[in-house]
Amino acid sequence: MYQVRPVGGARAGYSIIEIATLLAILAALAPPLLASAVRLRTSFCLSRSQEEAARLLAEARWVAIGNGGATLELTASPPTGVVVSAAGDTVAVADLGEGGVALHLSRGRPTARIRYGPLGLGLVSSQTIRFALAGEERSLVISSLGRVARR
Repeated sequence: MYQVRPVGGARAGYSIIEIATLLAILAALAPPLLASAVRLRTSFCLSRSQEEAARLLAEARWVAIGNGGATLELTASPPTGVVVSAAGDTVAVADLGEGGVALHLSRGRPTARIRYGPLGLGLVSSQTIRFALAGEERSLVISSLGRVARR
């Protein structure tokens, strides 16, 4: 078997100057990368909460069609959503505040109930659900017929 030896007395490894240069480059790049990571995490948390609420609304419509009616109950503190069928059974539960997301309901209410009739149509006035985290905000607007618009 052959062994490879360094030519001219060269040694393996890095010098302290090379390591210090690498650390200086990393230190210069870290703040913008961390700021981007925080913004990305905030965006993901808001999107997740918004889509989870939209999923609950769709679930409530389908339960209403299958069971003759359903209600989606939203609570601002702690941010949660519960789909209840016309028979009183809890069908779906979701935590809408994961990652520190705050939930703000229409007219500053602490709770909101969105009812769906047997045809899957909403039986309430329009509602706006806002999701806020670290100065950013997303919202869902629910029409009086139960249609959902993301903003």
